[in-house]
Amino acid sequence: MTAVLKAEFSKALIEIKTYYPDHIVDIVIKFFLFATFFIGFGKENISQNSFYIGYSFWMIASYIISESSATISYEKQIGTIEQIFIKPFSSQLIILIRSMLYFFVSLIKFSLLYLIAMLTFRTSISFPLQVTLIYVVAISGFLGLGIFLSALTLIFTKTASFESIISYALLLVSGVIIPIESLPPALYKTVTLFPYFYEINMAQKICFTGSCPPLQWLVLILLNFLMLALGLSFYNICLSYVRRRGLINKY
Repeated sequence: MTAVLKAEFSKALIEIKTYYPDHIVDIVIKFFLFATFFIGFGKENISQNSFYIGYSFWMIASYIISESSATISYEKQIGTIEQIFIKPFSSQLIILIRSMLYFFVSLIKFSLLYLIAMLTFRTSISFPLQVTLIYVVAISGFLGLGIFLSALTLIFTKTASFESIISYALLLVSGVIIPIESLPPALYKTVTLFPYFYEINMAQKICFTGSCPPLQWLVLILLNFLMLALGLSFYNICLSYVRRRGLINKY
């Protein structure tokens, strides 16, 4: 595992150095979206803490959604996808490590975005330690999300339109525009069953109350590990499907 982590980390650094304009443009676009929603909604409908939490989770999720599937699609396009499956390590491990790296890169991007926003809007925020722990627990859920999207790309190859729909749907109900608890009751009960919404809601409540019952922490851990397990299971199903039909390198 150490060898895979080292190789993928080196690969990620090379890609960032080579394609750094893409990352700069991405931060700029996210900043414009941030400014639009912050000016329009962040000062009226929800607190600044809740706004930052919702936007940070969305930014991380959207980056993982786009990058996890894009890397598989690109390797199928250039004909290197089979190299993943002939390595001495499982493809699941490789994709999990890639998704983990995407998670940390997205955190760095959000940190840069926050610094720019802090200087631009003269605002500041401080997260309680418990909110930071939620981000740590959320890693497994985001890994599950990343490998789930990678599995879809094994079959459909091009999933950009699908990713955009998911990404902006997540933004709409992430608590950036209106508080999650203000969503229609049926929608609220549905979305809070997913780790992404549960942890946003939980983090926002901690910012208001300063604490959280132990049972909610247990539910948070179970939901995120369930997401990871479902992502891995779905990936194995899709991998078996494409192998039976010879679709691995089909673009």
